Amino acid sequence: MAVKNTDDYTISGADLYFEASIASTNVASDTAFQVAANNIGNVYDVEISSDVTYVDHFISSKSKRVKDKTVANLSTITINFNTDELSTANLAKFFLASNVASEIRVLQNVILEGSAHLRMDTDVGQSICYRIPKCALKPNGSFSMANGEDWQTIPMMLDILELTSGDSSNATLLLAPFGVIDPTVSYA
Repeated sequence: MAVKNTDDYTISGADLYFEASIASTNVASDTAFQVAANNIGNVYDVEISSDVTYVDHFISSKSKRVKDKTVANLSTITINFNTDELSTANLAKFFLASNVASEIRVLQNVILEGSAHLRMDTDVGQSICYRIPKCALKPNGSFSMANGEDWQTIPMMLDILELTSGDSSNATLLLAPFGVIDPTVSYA
């Protein structure tokens, strides 16, 4: 029987940092990457989801088909989140816009690619940092106008992309092309 360890129980919040630079030179460093300029702001309903599609192979054996092999042929990781900080920078990200002076010019940019950190910080349990060398930041649903009783929110998503040698010559980052999860971080 497995030994239960209450130190593994966690209640955490999340902070999300994004820099519009693929394989940022700072992505491996929490202190260099997790700065105010990269912070998305207040994020909540943060969900990491993986989607894997499998292809099964079958053989015939004694008048029936049996599965003898299965392989994954499509794998994706997505981080869905909402933010209620309607800053100029966040609105521009949602509307795929460019910032010109005080204007947000809608649909002026393609999807924004860069690097990210998802920091899960807690007083109860172990803090975790997911360091992502390449991802795409995209709108994820409707920006609905509040009814006067709720805060307005912007739904966004990070699609985790594979870092390739064409993106970076950093051999350390290329060893983990979808990022690294560090379950041993400690935030003061």
